[in-house]
Amino acid sequence: MDERVREEILSKRPELPKLLLLVLLLLVGIGILTFVSRVMGPNAKEAWQIYLVNFIFWTGVAQAGVIFSCALRLTSGRWGRPLLRISEGLGSFVPVSFILLMILLFVGKDYVLPYATEHYHHPKDVWLNMSFVAGRNIIGFLLLFTLSFIYLYYSLRQDLGGIGNKVSGICGWIASGWKGEEERKECWNKLIKLAPAVAIIYAVVLSVIAWDFMMSLDHNWFSTLFGPYYFIASLLAAMGATIILSTFVRKHLHLQDYITQFQYYDIGKLFLAFSMFWVYLMFSQFLAIWYANMPEETGFVIARVRVEPFKTLSWVVLSCCFFFPFISLIPRTNKVVAPILVSIASVSFIGLWLEKFVLVMPSFSPEISFGLTQILITLGFVAAFILTFLLFIRTFPIIPVGDPLFSGKADSHHSGGH
Repeated sequence: MDERVREEILSKRPELPKLLLLVLLLLVGIGILTFVSRVMGPNAKEAWQIYLVNFIFWTGVAQAGVIFSCALRLTSGRWGRPLLRISEGLGSFVPVSFILLMILLFVGKDYVLPYATEHYHHPKDVWLNMSFVAGRNIIGFLLLFTLSFIYLYYSLRQDLGGIGNKVSGICGWIASGWKGEEERKECWNKLIKLAPAVAIIYAVVLSVIAWDFMMSLDHNWFSTLFGPYYFIASLLAAMGATIILSTFVRKHLHLQDYITQFQYYDIGKLFLAFSMFWVYLMFSQFLAIWYANMPEETGFVIARVRVEPFKTLSWVVLSCCFFFPFISLIPRTNKVVAPILVSIASVSFIGLWLEKFVLVMPSFSPEISFGLTQILITLGFVAAFILTFLLFIRTFPIIPVGDPLFSGKADSHHSGGH
């Protein structure tokens, strides 16, 4: 690694505007106050329901950001190295997600988890025993969080190793005790071993979250594909968030020599592929109901795709997450022009949030209830997610300068697909 490139990257730390921080903190505060005031009043269920939707969505996006980094390392994807740290930055929200999980399990369960107050038929009663639900989710989440933390530690240590005298705080702690270039190779080997472990635990834990907090809201509905459907949708949303956030980082930190049209072209192709995979998993669940002749499961589907107002919203989700990206990403130009790709990713990202709304809300009510309460609580989640990401990129190097597959500006002119 050229030391001049290392010095240039390490110097690119964004100065967060005080006004932006103030606005984000204000939105977080308003979201919290709105939520607390509503759960203490007669509209407690509505507040907890939108809390559940946002917890499921933002937790999936945050953890999937780390998984995208794992995938780049497992596949030795040189093209995506400049985007690797941005995707890892999404994982900065995971500690917040764990706090949200604890609040949901110990404070809000009676409002949004039907099996917490009523018995389902055997054998579902065994699986949906609240002690078992809380135990497996907490243990699984802690295991995933710990593995992700270790993974990010070694990823950052690769970059910060050797400059411990130039940094302080958490960066200084990560860089301390550096043993030279040999340790950089050791970090690489550890990351290669950790990446598949994180990916496997991710698939298991997010499947459990999908089963416990979405699928089980309807006691007649069950699908073995529902777990993969959720964690693939989360990965798709994380790629969308990486595209969106990378353009702002690229512009404000002047990273045009590192994040180029080649990175956008390749992630655009990947985004198109996962949009197609997402719709395949969705359709596969409906297909199984039809060919296996399981009429008892059609209630879940009918409430979402045949009955208004969710029928129209379901078509909006399908259009945002599949039809629009599929048509828009076929031309090459739309994948290399950053503003166009960001617009496509933004539409898909919003659609994936609406998808969680459609999956969760009909289990509580046949009507759509979306007013000021839902908007303010959702904005609080959005602001918290952006705030944790900004603090992450303010603290750590935005480009993985210590990664063996990143060699500087030359990477900007080469791509695995070109």
